[in-house]
Amino acid sequence: MLIAGNARAQSSRERNFQTCLSGRYPALCNRTLLTPEQAKQATLAEKRENLKTCMTGRYPSLCDHDRLAEDERAAVAAAEHRENVRTCLTGKYPALCNHSLLTPEERPRVQAAESAENLRICLDGRFPGLCNRSLLSNDQEEMVVAAEARAAPARRKLEAAVAARRSSGDCDSHSIEAIEGDGKIIKLDDGSMWEVDDVDTVTTSIWLAASEAVVCRGRMINSDDDESVGVTPVGRVGSATKTSSSRPSYVVQAAANDETFVINDEIFKAKTYCFNFEKGDRVIFVSGSPNGSCSSAQLLNLRTEKMCSVWCE
Repeated sequence: MLIAGNARAQSSRERNFQTCLSGRYPALCNRTLLTPEQAKQATLAEKRENLKTCMTGRYPSLCDHDRLAEDERAAVAAAEHRENVRTCLTGKYPALCNHSLLTPEERPRVQAAESAENLRICLDGRFPGLCNRSLLSNDQEEMVVAAEARAAPARRKLEAAVAARRSSGDCDSHSIEAIEGDGKIIKLDDGSMWEVDDVDTVTTSIWLAASEAVVCRGRMINSDDDESVGVTPVGRVGSATKTSSSRPSYVVQAAANDETFVINDEIFKAKTYCFNFEKGDRVIFVSGSPNGSCSSAQLLNLRTEKMCSVWCE
């Protein structure tokens, strides 16, 4: 029994060392089980993984800048600036653009991109609530008024269809509480979550929280924008089941862009990416809570046997 106990302890130490050596999960690394040499290797691995995250430029809040060397900080600053400019120049996400980081040469280009994107939305005529009229010239304002007039019959037709379905009891009215995963997952005020059809995520990605939404037989209608998209309810298929590890496992009910997941009717967001975590996979919560009552969690995918760190909503 003593030999068996020593073997288990050695196996536990080896697994811990492999976790530490990945550098991806500092919170799961028990440094008290490491030798001084192993601790040095773990520190180098964590710095390597941190630098990898930082060098994408996409996640400044997830980058531990204090762990960067002087030459690395310059490279990371350049990467973050590059990604900010890329986001700004789409013109689609003014709230995500850090205008204070733009150079004097970049600011006019970003302003032009935001004005062009705003004009495109305004000239569609279907989304008066999303049109920033303060950015329009007098000529553009006249064009937008005409576009909205042309779109008015379609809006009235949609409103009439919604009213008819409401009166028939086929529809439920709610307000949108959150839109996640670039429009892939929508959470309503009653706590229900809906997975948007892939072809419609372009539409829902620009919807706004607090908008009124009507759900009618597989369609969700944004009453503020007069848009309709295909949706599927994310039901409680994620009830816990026991696994050989004695921990309960949960089904990934929905997944979007390797970043956003619905598990146990709660939304979790990857700290970087959870590659190959797919809808239908079962996961174990190594740390954190499946009820979302946590700041972060560690997930183990039972299909791929890969770990991933997520933020809890």
